[in-house]
Amino acid sequence: MKINQLIANNINKLDTMLPTDQSLGIAGLSGSGKTTFCQTIGEESKKRLVSLLPKAEYQYLFPTIMETNFSAIHMEEMPLVLFLGKSSISSNPRSTIGTHTGVFTEIRQKIAQQYNLSPEVFSFNNELGWCPKCKGRGTNSNKECTKCNGLRYNEETLQYTLNLLDKPHNIADINNLSIEKVLSLSEQLEISEQKQHILQNIINMNIGYLTIDRIMGTLSGGELTRLYLAEFMSISENTVIIIDEISVGIDKVTLLKILEQIRKLGYQNQIWLIDHSDTVLNSTESKVFFGPGSGKYGGKIVDESPRPKPIYLELNEDEPTDYYQFNNLASRNIQIDELKIPKNRLVTITGESGSGKSTLVNECIAKEFPKKYKKDKLVMVGQDRNQSITSRSTVATFLDIKKRITKYSETVEDIFDRSIEDIIDELPNEEIAHKRLSLLIKLGLGYLTLNRKTQTLSTGEFQCVHLVSELFIKSKNPHTLFIFDEPSKGLSQNILNQFIDSIRGILEDDSVSIIMIEHNDYMMESSDYIVDFGKRKEEPVTQLEVVSHRNYFADSNKVQASQPTTIASKLKLQNGLSFLKENQIDYFKKAEQVYKGGILKSLSSMARLIYGSEYDSNKIAPVIAIDLERHLYSQYSFLFEVGGVINHIIAAHPTNKDTRSFDFYAQDNHCPSCSGRRKIEVFDKELVIQDKNVPFWDGMFYQDVMDVLKYYQYSKLEFIFEEIKNELGYDFTKSYNDMTDDEKHVFWYGYFDHSFYDKNSKARRTWVGFNTILGMYMVISKSEIKEQMKASKELIECPICEGTVLNHRKSLNFGDIDIREIINKPIDEVIEIVGDLPVLLKLKSIVGGEMILTEEISLLPRETQVALKLFEIEQASFSGYEIVLQNVNPFWDSIKDSIESIGKNNLVTICDFPNINETREAIIDKYFTNGKYKKLTYVYEAFGYKKLVTEINKIRKTNPCPFCKGKKVISEDNLHDGVYKLTIPCVSCNETGLNDDGQKVTVEGIQVKTWLTGTVSDVIDESLTTDEVSNIPIFSRIRELNKQDMMAVYECLERNNKK
Repeated sequence: MKINQLIANNINKLDTMLPTDQSLGIAGLSGSGKTTFCQTIGEESKKRLVSLLPKAEYQYLFPTIMETNFSAIHMEEMPLVLFLGKSSISSNPRSTIGTHTGVFTEIRQKIAQQYNLSPEVFSFNNELGWCPKCKGRGTNSNKECTKCNGLRYNEETLQYTLNLLDKPHNIADINNLSIEKVLSLSEQLEISEQKQHILQNIINMNIGYLTIDRIMGTLSGGELTRLYLAEFMSISENTVIIIDEISVGIDKVTLLKILEQIRKLGYQNQIWLIDHSDTVLNSTESKVFFGPGSGKYGGKIVDESPRPKPIYLELNEDEPTDYYQFNNLASRNIQIDELKIPKNRLVTITGESGSGKSTLVNECIAKEFPKKYKKDKLVMVGQDRNQSITSRSTVATFLDIKKRITKYSETVEDIFDRSIEDIIDELPNEEIAHKRLSLLIKLGLGYLTLNRKTQTLSTGEFQCVHLVSELFIKSKNPHTLFIFDEPSKGLSQNILNQFIDSIRGILEDDSVSIIMIEHNDYMMESSDYIVDFGKRKEEPVTQLEVVSHRNYFADSNKVQASQPTTIASKLKLQNGLSFLKENQIDYFKKAEQVYKGGILKSLSSMARLIYGSEYDSNKIAPVIAIDLERHLYSQYSFLFEVGGVINHIIAAHPTNKDTRSFDFYAQDNHCPSCSGRRKIEVFDKELVIQDKNVPFWDGMFYQDVMDVLKYYQYSKLEFIFEEIKNELGYDFTKSYNDMTDDEKHVFWYGYFDHSFYDKNSKARRTWVGFNTILGMYMVISKSEIKEQMKASKELIECPICEGTVLNHRKSLNFGDIDIREIINKPIDEVIEIVGDLPVLLKLKSIVGGEMILTEEISLLPRETQVALKLFEIEQASFSGYEIVLQNVNPFWDSIKDSIESIGKNNLVTICDFPNINETREAIIDKYFTNGKYKKLTYVYEAFGYKKLVTEINKIRKTNPCPFCKGKKVISEDNLHDGVYKLTIPCVSCNETGLNDDGQKVTVEGIQVKTWLTGTVSDVIDESLTTDEVSNIPIFSRIRELNKQDMMAVYECLERNNKK
């Protein structure tokens, strides 16, 4: 893998080549750039993969993946790279470990089979099974549902049980079992071998204690990473898997077990481990060190580890004079009568993962403290992180110093974008902002900027920032207890040294006490007292000893963990061309399942939802499958987007640094009116205006129009009209004829420069214009105006961005020509302006020099679209992939060179039928549209049967499937943000929409079930068929057949006609 001139955060123009035949340990100080480096590679790998989909598909399923790093586009020989780190986890309460892994699906199938019901009856995602009050969420307004008590299901569904562990278990009971329990019951639950393997891997990762109903969004970062690892161990191959800080939250014995599992993962993949732990780094074959410092002093690859040695400070070994005393602590596995924690000491709680540390702290101490010590203050440092910050939260806002700092922005250049250590000397030192920032520097986080999003901070970084935010406050409390949850997470030794030094300084105030949960050896050795849970046990924890540092480390019985064996790993290189001679259809289908059902589903929860059961694979591997006769480009796909042409143009600008504003792939850069499509749909405005001479509220619009605006709400219109008047001076309440052209423009098409805060509804409002509002709301009207508007609709250039895609007016000039003008010019002129970039010259060779860059690709001839798709694959510079192509033969002459170029570093497998060189459309037009068989729609019609669809629809009305009600699909609601309804195939009726009786009804002497699910040989007399058509589904449409089957049907018909 070649990294060329990479720029990302503090990494500046980095060049390097990375081996593919060794496991890599990625190390360096916190903030040195190691995680940025790996994340950037991972994101670029995903983007190149996803961008091969039609634009509408990738924008909907993978909106954030498409954002551009303009230096990463120069990476070459890119393998499949998956980054496992602090992923953003969907907060959707419907996504659980059971649904995520697919184990729950198999459990539902088992219980449904037992009672001859649809598996969807046991899904909490649709009305067949869910609780009608909470609709399967288990909660209402973040409170446990009072009707189902959080079980998610309706009472009827919970009546069905399986006898497990010597007692009846309903679906909610099974869902509440631990992964360990579920695996022990796998034979009774009929869980597949592949899912059993995943469950065993999860247990090997030491998280078998999790229940299968555990919501994915509630998992810790470490638990989530280990869950993904457990899945990948079963399904991934020939992939670079980057694991970010696997040591976090894990004791050393458990860590060694997990590294052994990762070693197995390395048998078929290349492993990169980002970590501060020597145990982890020493398990890899080669190391890459980032440094030499943090922030602007890092970002380079250096020869040796820049990590300093640990500094051990003097402990407080005086006998404590006061204690926090807690009695009758009871929650989950904690059943402790009494626990005494020394005040004004650093007390560390440790023990094996899952032993009960977090339960003790979060569910026992934290809940008892405010009851017993009402005057004291409890600060849970870094806890409830998702609730305490938003996507807009930055270091400055979280420290509550943004307003204070802003007043210095005129005298201190780039005050929010420079590192804290850069600006500290330019701030008055009497300010609280100076004190807080100085402590952050002392803690080793001076490399952070004030604009750094708090969501991007490591756990350790965030806890340091949270700690600082709680200090320098005039407290009325006599005593404060700070509780940290693994503050060492994500922090290198230099920061840990400074962290402990700062903690010792804080403890000089005898009104402060500190508890922390930790596994880190240095942090434990720096503690005054230690509470050790030891190994995780099945029985409750009834007693814990609070042991002094001296006594704890004097215990000679402590087991010393051994060192891990080396993780050997490498990628399998594959290249060349392969022409399949048989099983072309099956091979392509399997490859497509891996591509969409394996890789792409692993990248996005939305993709996992939408691809559903249609694309499902037990394998993640570098496979891309594209049918060149299918939908390659969706509407509003522009030539400048193909192969990232626009990115290469922008990257070629000699001075521009604001590349982010000119990322044409980033959806938040797109014009809010046309969403980057360059055009909007409009209707004839005269159709809705009743009288141009009267004010808006006195009858400007027809009454039918005003009636639908009630659903938009008059109060919203009144509010926005007033805000627009204050902002622009435009008055929308006056008559239409009295409006200026500018007023009319905003009246119809909106104003997007600002949104307005509505105090009454506590929401921000944007004026989108009546063209959009009426276009949306008139669909519910029964007025004839609706039909007239529909008939008058046309596409026009977007009046907001004027067809330039972007949502701002910043300029990016090449000479005197702005980028917005450049994309509207022919390729030859673009080359004259920006230079003969290789990507432009290649593009010109395909479409010619006269085509403009805003040409819509979906309207180009199929042969041109195919050539452009191969150009995209070539530009992606993949390495080690299998590129599986179908329907290549009709285009071979125009794409042969591209295929051979791609095949230098990848295996290109071509799944075409020999001797069929026409496209599907050409075959349909030639044999089934204009010829003697032009009326054929279904295969059964080729053999003389008529109107079967009509007859079967009548039967379906009288004999509908009881689960899908004859619809063939079942609806699931509110599964994902932005997806309000999703349909899935009804497995109970096999997508026929018929009940058992209906499927047995005969039509033309043959059962309906056979018509709907059978083949030609099941229905047609043997004398009228051939071997080639015998296995073709009888109820298929001709258009849905593959080309070989189409030709087989045609040839069979010709043979029969000659008899």
